[in-house]
Amino acid sequence: MKQCKFLSWMMAIAIAILTFTACSDDEEETMTVHFQLLNEAGAECYKYQEDDNIIFRLRIDNNTDNAAILPSVFEIIGTDIFSIYSAKGEYIGTPWDELFGNSSGKFVIESNSSAVILCPWLDAPSLGVEGHENYYSGCFSKTEKKLALPKGEYYSKFDISLKTKTISCYRTFVIE
Repeated sequence: MKQCKFLSWMMAIAIAILTFTACSDDEEETMTVHFQLLNEAGAECYKYQEDDNIIFRLRIDNNTDNAAILPSVFEIIGTDIFSIYSAKGEYIGTPWDELFGNSSGKFVIESNSSAVILCPWLDAPSLGVEGHENYYSGCFSKTEKKLALPKGEYYSKFDISLKTKTISCYRTFVIE
């Protein structure tokens, strides 16, 4: 009888551990990342004219029925988010000049919803935070006016860290 109780307890503990592990992995797999370049009309675009603005858009989807509690926004996006390089690999810059915001707290994405981060290459007050021109998505500040990118081929590349996985974001684009 004692052996039966012991085996029952061991089985219950094993099931609890497997259930916890399965939930953790499942939640991580249901976090998806989408990186896009948009024109000022909000349409996805990878071919621009010289004076066109490029809007960088990152969307992180939480496809679970529970809120996703992630590290601070800086631990997720790093300091190279939306970095631009020439086709030859020369670093051009970022659309933002300063990162700020919730650097010490947690970043929460509610259940079955998304967090969207936008930042334009050229100033776009309509995308800014109301009352704070040149302040985008609660974490980017533009202190210097950017010049339009010259004709050429470019790419934007950076990594996003979600819990234990790193997702590389990469998009090529052309200025004609």
